[in-house]
Amino acid sequence: MSTIVQQHAPIYATGERTAYSALRKLLGSIWLLNAWFQLHGWLLMPHGQAAANLLHDFSKPIVGAPAWLQGYLGTIVHGIHVLGPNTVGAIMVTLDLLLAVSLIFGVRVRQFCWLGILYSLFCWTTLDALGFPYTNGQTDPGVFVNYMLAFFFVLSALSMGESDAASKEDAARGDPFIAGRVLFGLLWAFDAILKWQPAFLHHFMEQLLPAMQGQPGWIAAFIQLVITVVHFIGPYPVAIVIAVVETLIAVSLLTGRGLKLSVPIGMFYSLAVWMTAEGWGGPYTATGTGVRGNVLGNVIIYAFIFAYLWVVVRPLKRRSTTGA
Repeated sequence: MSTIVQQHAPIYATGERTAYSALRKLLGSIWLLNAWFQLHGWLLMPHGQAAANLLHDFSKPIVGAPAWLQGYLGTIVHGIHVLGPNTVGAIMVTLDLLLAVSLIFGVRVRQFCWLGILYSLFCWTTLDALGFPYTNGQTDPGVFVNYMLAFFFVLSALSMGESDAASKEDAARGDPFIAGRVLFGLLWAFDAILKWQPAFLHHFMEQLLPAMQGQPGWIAAFIQLVITVVHFIGPYPVAIVIAVVETLIAVSLLTGRGLKLSVPIGMFYSLAVWMTAEGWGGPYTATGTGVRGNVLGNVIIYAFIFAYLWVVVRPLKRRSTTGA
């Protein structure tokens, strides 16, 4: 059995290993930026403003959330009051920095990826409130669910260098990220289903207009240009096209078919959404960013995950062992 695995498992080219390393360091750099935003907004602001900012991010009213989630969030906020907002802020900034250092310098990456998954899960259930509210066309499941997936992809890339048969067989099929790809596809399917709802199709422009508020002039001008183009084409047809594109991306990710086309499309589509509906992750103010938890935005992490898949599906030459 070991001989068969050795015969079929590809030896990944140096360029691919370099790409995975660069993507890991990029994720670490994102966490370093997150640490800075949270440090500035939650710890360095004067006259009690820092504590107020953190409490605001954790206790922002969530309209439409189920009662159990409201109770859970209330318990978390009570715990923050008991521990002290400054203490909680310091713990979270420290975790951000540890994750950044591990990813950038390659120190105990596996252990810190699991820590990152658990930490992102906590942030998703609190700062993101599981993506609620899903009203008025809102389809954003929350940024931290994407961070969980990003850490999962880093772990999958690490497993490619190990000797266990399962990861070798996945690599031999040319899909070392098969589990992550399916999970990512389910996330896109969730997005796509909500895109087909009347609340999004008939209120698509409501996703773009708020993105202009508080932005520097050049970003506001860029978003205004996009809004002008959408008005010229028609908001409803554009919303239909968006729903179709997200549906096709979801189907491709779930089935593994057409990835050479859907992955680059998904990457550039994610960047386009980040630069328009998410306002480049901003506005960037003295208290943080426009995203709860002071992170860079949601779909920019979608683009990061697509970059991992792109390394697999793009036509990079691989060398295979053929000996017995």
